[in-house]
Amino acid sequence: MALSFQNLFAQSTSRPNILIILTDDMSYKMIDIYNTNTFIHTPNIDRIGNEGAILKYYSTNALCIPGRTSLLTGNYGHKTGAINNSAYPSQSLQTIPKILNANGYYTALCGKWMLGTPFPKPEFDYWLWTPNSTTYYNDSARYYDSLISVTGHMTDFITDSALQLISRIDTPFFMMLSYNAPHTPHVPELQYTNYYAADSFSIPLNWNAYTANYPSFLYAPGSHPITTLPEYENENRDYYAMMLGIESATGKILDSLQANGLLENTMVIFTTDNSYLLGEHRLRGKSLPYDECMKMPMLIRYPAWFQPGTVIDSSITLNIDVAPSVLDAVGIVDTFNMDGTSIHSITSNQFKRKEFLYEQTPEPIDSIASVRTFKDNYFQYNRYYCSDTTEELFDMIQDPYQKKNLVHHYFYQDTLTQYRLKLDSIRLALNDTSVLNSENCYLFNPVYTYMSPSVSISKINTTCDSLNGSIDVTLLTGTPPFIFQWNNGATTEDLYNIASGVYHVTVTDINANTVSQGINISNLNGPTLYETHINATYNNADGNINLFVSGPSNPFVYEWNNGATTQDLHLIPAGFYSVTVTDSIGCVALLNVVIASNEINDPHDSEIDSVGHTSSVQVEELKNIIGEIELFPDPASEFISIAATNLEGIWTVEWYNGMGIKIGKTEMHFIAGNKNKIDLSAFNSGLYFIRISNGKNEFLKPFTIVK
Repeated sequence: MALSFQNLFAQSTSRPNILIILTDDMSYKMIDIYNTNTFIHTPNIDRIGNEGAILKYYSTNALCIPGRTSLLTGNYGHKTGAINNSAYPSQSLQTIPKILNANGYYTALCGKWMLGTPFPKPEFDYWLWTPNSTTYYNDSARYYDSLISVTGHMTDFITDSALQLISRIDTPFFMMLSYNAPHTPHVPELQYTNYYAADSFSIPLNWNAYTANYPSFLYAPGSHPITTLPEYENENRDYYAMMLGIESATGKILDSLQANGLLENTMVIFTTDNSYLLGEHRLRGKSLPYDECMKMPMLIRYPAWFQPGTVIDSSITLNIDVAPSVLDAVGIVDTFNMDGTSIHSITSNQFKRKEFLYEQTPEPIDSIASVRTFKDNYFQYNRYYCSDTTEELFDMIQDPYQKKNLVHHYFYQDTLTQYRLKLDSIRLALNDTSVLNSENCYLFNPVYTYMSPSVSISKINTTCDSLNGSIDVTLLTGTPPFIFQWNNGATTEDLYNIASGVYHVTVTDINANTVSQGINISNLNGPTLYETHINATYNNADGNINLFVSGPSNPFVYEWNNGATTQDLHLIPAGFYSVTVTDSIGCVALLNVVIASNEINDPHDSEIDSVGHTSSVQVEELKNIIGEIELFPDPASEFISIAATNLEGIWTVEWYNGMGIKIGKTEMHFIAGNKNKIDLSAFNSGLYFIRISNGKNEFLKPFTIVK
């Protein structure tokens, strides 16, 4: 049949040509621009994006017929009726080829159509149809009403047909260049058959299968998961090899447009009808609401709109945006009530899409459930229509590979509630009133992640080495009842009347989640005392005591046995002085000081100097290094007993009055277990001291006489 050019000159040649290069079941990872970690290199396909725009692009339904219908109509499947591959869209729908053909464009199909019968559609001026499912070699195609044989590879046949048409056609034109590849069966062109035979393919980052919280049909019989690494590599080898044919074909098409002077006035769109799982989660195929099915390649070369290397990732682009974008480019106002928005409005900051609805309705023979998805840049929520509540929630920031379903995670319950409402709202806004029947499915192996207990601990430190510390535990999160286990053996929540030390508690809630925490109880010691002093001269009040106090708990209170409340004592006579120091937390320290008289008259001492006085003796409290002495009773009246421990032998015993004047002296023989007595009948009431020495060691003890 001869080509019809009746509409070629109806419009100005300044109107752009539209070329849509559409692949089938192509993973976006097959393009270097989207994934550099691959064996395949795609400079020809990349050229479209490098000389134009690269978009963040998603499908609203990851199946062939729904995806293609949405692309050509700008509408969701629930609106077009194309909800799965068993539901052809109504032939009365307004599509891009219909609209452009009615506005003077020459319209052409080269390749796969799928949206109805294989016979020519009135909106196409050129019709070269290839079967929906092809063997790639030794197949047939329909050229207008004629059935022709295809002996070569179907990809080459489609490309050659498009090249012939481009060389003969004048502008403006719309061409849908629709490849069957890389759809199964994966039969590459002969020159690429063994291209990757020696290569080993790295597994995807989300290679592992789901083990918990996943839809029960996902790995059910008939789902055809990829179970082994050799199986994965073999499928990838043929799939990659088929993409080499698409890459080569794209280069030929671009070169032909350029050679014929058409490239700069042609909007070239490269995309696919839906993306494809190639081993992610051990799955293969499409029609599932996972990123590998939904995310697709979208490259547009159109100099009138895009500078080379433009990247559009601030807004989500959908397959429903292609049709309104084409209308915008050719200058046709959208009066067709399309759900999509022109991509050009994104680059001019007129529109930003942050969220979208994804919908999937299974084939009648499928065992999977219908699903509705709300997706934005932060989370993806999937609601499956099953006999039991079956949902998925993925954190797309923390988990971009969708490894963990969070619907049973305590932390995300508020988010889950929010996204349930978001899904209901967007369905309402888009008039998605579809009645979705429940399938016999459920969430397999539900695993719950509960909030682990967390605690806040406060303490009261001990003071003065007492058992007055305490620890108070407050549960902030967790599910009661709780079990407490302390390292000191206690099982109570709080601890009271404890000593200083390190304490450690493990708290276990009803879900066996635990938290452990340690805390140190410090001891706030009392004041530390030491002094320096100056003894008084004979019979004078000119002694001094300088008291030094250290400790963490100021201020200090001083109580001297002479009634003074100052820290130091000045101008005091010889005598026995005792101070009690109390700090701000009630800890007490004691210190005794003896202020001696520098001249001591001892009427019992036979060693008299030239003026009739005894030698000067300084009386101070001395430390015992070999034993102990004890005086009793104290206070005494008529006598006092001296008990000695480890002081056997002959010792000199002297006693002094409170002024530090020696008033008696004797020698005593201390024997273990014996008590020696001193007669006090001649002494008046008051403070006295006993000094015991043997020439090497000395003891000084105060005692009181009460008559």
